[in-house]
Amino acid sequence: MTDESASSTAAEPAPHTDGVELPQPTAAPLTTAVGLALASLGMAWGTPFIAAGGVLFFVGIGLWVGELLPGRGHLHEPLVAPEARPAKIAAPLGRVDRLREGSPGYRFRLPEKIHPISAGIKGGIVGGLLMPIPALAYGLLSGHGLWYTANLLTGLVLPGVGAMTEAQLEQFDPTLLIAATLIHVTVSLTVGLIYGVLLPTLPNIPKPLAWGGLLMPILWSSVSFFAMGLANPLLSRRVDWAWFVFSQFIFGVAAAWAVHVQRRRRPLAAGAVGGLVGGMLMPLPAMLWAMLTERTIWYPANLLAAIVYPEMRTLPQADLQAFRADWLLAAIAIHLAISISFGLVYGALLQRVRPISKAFAWGGLVLPLAWTGVSYGLMGIVNPVLQERVDWPWFIASQFVFGVIAAIVVDRSEMVYIAPAGRSEADGPTTEAPKNERPSS
Repeated sequence: MTDESASSTAAEPAPHTDGVELPQPTAAPLTTAVGLALASLGMAWGTPFIAAGGVLFFVGIGLWVGELLPGRGHLHEPLVAPEARPAKIAAPLGRVDRLREGSPGYRFRLPEKIHPISAGIKGGIVGGLLMPIPALAYGLLSGHGLWYTANLLTGLVLPGVGAMTEAQLEQFDPTLLIAATLIHVTVSLTVGLIYGVLLPTLPNIPKPLAWGGLLMPILWSSVSFFAMGLANPLLSRRVDWAWFVFSQFIFGVAAAWAVHVQRRRRPLAAGAVGGLVGGMLMPLPAMLWAMLTERTIWYPANLLAAIVYPEMRTLPQADLQAFRADWLLAAIAIHLAISISFGLVYGALLQRVRPISKAFAWGGLVLPLAWTGVSYGLMGIVNPVLQERVDWPWFIASQFVFGVIAAIVVDRSEMVYIAPAGRSEADGPTTEAPKNERPSS
């Protein structure tokens, strides 16, 4: 037994002391990858690509396997001369101060506390129960009935709904009701869970941006929608309210930024400047909408001028796309008056209002707007007919009802603390670090 082990040891080659054994460079992986790529392209471009890719693939596999055979696939890289080699580093022995809980530099997992999963579920359930109220109110006030909005909701997953007439959508259908309920419950619970996870991690929104860039445009859009609906329902139906709301947010953000920059000036002066800046940028989304819908850039301005020209309210759409100097001057005067008025009100009230809480700003304002934008874009791709039938101001109102309620429920739920990093249940109680010790970072 001893002789056999000695002979086997003698048969092993002595390790190289003047070099390093390294894998030999090979083109096998690249050849195999190119072969797979060409074969995949052949699914769309024809058989020749499949044949060429197959040949390259098997050639690459052959080269790769050959590199694994004994005595192949490695090369001997000699070392440099001893005098050119780096000197050994003698590390001095030292001591690292231990980080203790409560001492400066102690690392925590962030955020330090979060909402449990149950908080998001509760928020989704409560918000989902109250969210249909604006939708049902719209169905009753518009004369479509209670089932109209629920049947429209099923159009997100059932393509045949887009081909149904309004009379059919107003009828009760148990299949559509079950589908709408499943969609509503799924989306509500999903968004509620997102609220529970995101709200503790999001930063606070500055007061000027929260009031000017979020709340003020929402209030302006709501007042405009109901006032225009009472004064001129025909004109209200010609306005694309999704783009209208987007224009208000452009105004709000620009005005808030301008007032914040001018914060050292008097509030009314800063508000006037903010109104002018926001008013200059606000028409950009309106003109973009006009061009994307194959209308002239004068169409949004003429709709605004119809407020003071009653005879314009009965004109066909083609006439409202024409340029007229008196209409344009009236629209500019109305736009400047409203912009400066809102800027003055914003500048005067900003110093007196309280900051909007993080939960309400994000959960009740930002996230509902984001969900509305995603729904509008997806519905335009999946079912454009359904997108045209949705009354978007009421849709946005439903989103805000859900967002505010879910944010309140999540924000008022209990918080769960996350254990600091590096601690376990087996660790005993820690004491604060002595004042003369400085923890390392």
